[in-house]
Amino acid sequence: MRARERMLSGALETSTATRGPDGRGTAGPAAAAGSPAPATPGTTAPGVPYPRVREAVLTSWRRCRLHAVDADRLHVPHVEQHIDWDSRFLTAAAPVLDRVEQLLADCTAGVVLADSEARVLSRRGGDAAVVRLMDQVHLVPGFSYAEEAVGTNGIGTALAERRLSTVFGAEHFAGPLQRAACAGIPVRNPLTGRQEGVVNLTCLRQDASPLMAAVVRQAAADIEERLLDRYSGKERAALDAFLATGRRTSGPVLLVTPTLRTANSEAVRLLEPQDLRQAGALAADLLAAPAGSRRQRVDVTLRLASGTDVRARCTLVGPPGRPIGCVVGMTTPEGRETPGTPDRTPGTCTGTQPPPPLPALLPGLAGRSPSWRAASRDVASACRQRLPTRVVGEAGVGKLALVRAAHHWVRPRNRLHVLDLTAHQDATDLLARAEEALRDEDGTVVLQHLEAANRELMSCLETRLAEARRNRGTGPWVAGLYTVPGQGPVPAAAPTGAAPPALDSAVFACTVAVAPLRYRPEDIRDLVPALLARHGRGGTVSCTPAAMQVLTRCDWPGNVRHLSRVLQQAARGRRQADLQPHDLAPECHSSCRRTLTPWEAAERDAIVRALHDTAGNRDAAARQLGISRATIYRKIRLYGVTVAPARAR
Repeated sequence: MRARERMLSGALETSTATRGPDGRGTAGPAAAAGSPAPATPGTTAPGVPYPRVREAVLTSWRRCRLHAVDADRLHVPHVEQHIDWDSRFLTAAAPVLDRVEQLLADCTAGVVLADSEARVLSRRGGDAAVVRLMDQVHLVPGFSYAEEAVGTNGIGTALAERRLSTVFGAEHFAGPLQRAACAGIPVRNPLTGRQEGVVNLTCLRQDASPLMAAVVRQAAADIEERLLDRYSGKERAALDAFLATGRRTSGPVLLVTPTLRTANSEAVRLLEPQDLRQAGALAADLLAAPAGSRRQRVDVTLRLASGTDVRARCTLVGPPGRPIGCVVGMTTPEGRETPGTPDRTPGTCTGTQPPPPLPALLPGLAGRSPSWRAASRDVASACRQRLPTRVVGEAGVGKLALVRAAHHWVRPRNRLHVLDLTAHQDATDLLARAEEALRDEDGTVVLQHLEAANRELMSCLETRLAEARRNRGTGPWVAGLYTVPGQGPVPAAAPTGAAPPALDSAVFACTVAVAPLRYRPEDIRDLVPALLARHGRGGTVSCTPAAMQVLTRCDWPGNVRHLSRVLQQAARGRRQADLQPHDLAPECHSSCRRTLTPWEAAERDAIVRALHDTAGNRDAAARQLGISRATIYRKIRLYGVTVAPARAR
């Protein structure tokens, strides 16, 4: 507990104190001279010995501080809508969990299964006290126990460390979890080596035992064995051929079977998503070829999105008449650069040199989530190939920012034409402006608010674009920005049935979906500094970890535009400041799942301001507002207000 307090205060980061031979902290020379010396990791103040903290726990605590995890309160995100309840992993683990539950029938521990993203899938066993504790800390199916959200714990820390993790009592970073002890170990797919999830054993801290590690280790081994059994003999043979090919070559290797697709790390690192799809389609076509004309091995040359030509060898696995899969190995022809090797600066092209590889994230954009980076690469690739692209997403997610960044990366010296379809009431005038923009052969034409286009307009645009390409053999890159209603799923492609003209039109060869900000909260930590730099008027306005934690908990119905407006309001009039939670708008401290009326929003804002004025004291806030204690507690629950009691500001 003392080590945790010193970690939260930052005292464990630097140290000069010594450690005694028994592993306990002792006072150093500075303390003997009368001046205090800071403690080493695992020691306390000089002269106050206690057993040292394990290095794995200290490392996890440091990660929690970097993620600004709240040490006093528990915020467990609910992610049930993203869980695959029919996954192969959950099906294989069910009998093992049943057996462990029977084994623990007379014990006070419960077993928990989570997937590879620390989302709880199942919970079994435990006496009444353990079940009550699990319910209080939301250790139930549908909630995420990732380390960056809830701090050090047996599930998230095991995934982060990729090995067995035991966390006992006060070793938990979040205070509400310190009543528990847990042991978790990752479950790996025996064939692919990927982490499928975690099996975790949880009990009260006074009931902890070293045997917890042995129980979860055996349970994980049993689940891995059942995962292997669920693969058919054909799938195992195909995977053996895939692994054998990967050992013989250092290049990208892919495997395609009727039920399984996988790629090695080189393929994931060097190839873009469309390259993987192209190679997968080639293998699928070879598998689907008629038996009489099917060849066991085919060598072809593929043109990657980066412009590099690679030689792909497609080899069927299994009997000639009944193939069970296809392995695709890629090599670079002699004298060519390998995929992913830059050969020129952006925006230049000399001779027949291939263009540079696409960056993981386009310059000028901020974010780290896989979906945002994938959208960045897909849009940049479409811009490079001049594929008419439809970018779909909610208002304010950054559709125009993606297109601008792709344009400035691929063709920085050319013009960007932005046409707002809602700003032109006359369709004739809009078509004339579109036709003029399409004459710019090397430019980019952006059609904003594509959802407002009717079928006649889309037909005319399709005709203009076809003429431009037919007359010159090429043309500008055309991107349409389609806005879908907020607080709803983003369609990844044109829906079936009666689709809006802009979604049903043949103008756009590909569609890129941009996920809303509430589905990629990890991007907020990168967006906040970038937006503050934009609104800080040259100053150094930053965000404290406590304020960042408040921002990451918000749903942001207006997405990045909403976040930018809140930060602009908080940074107004400041040039050098650290934003605190009380500097943020009252709406950031509320997690109400419905739209509030103007009166309810004003009531919520008054409660949030009163709580900030009274340092989180609800009784004092009720007296300041002139309402009863019961009323303010009811309103706090109704509006989902989350204002923690403040320490010294």
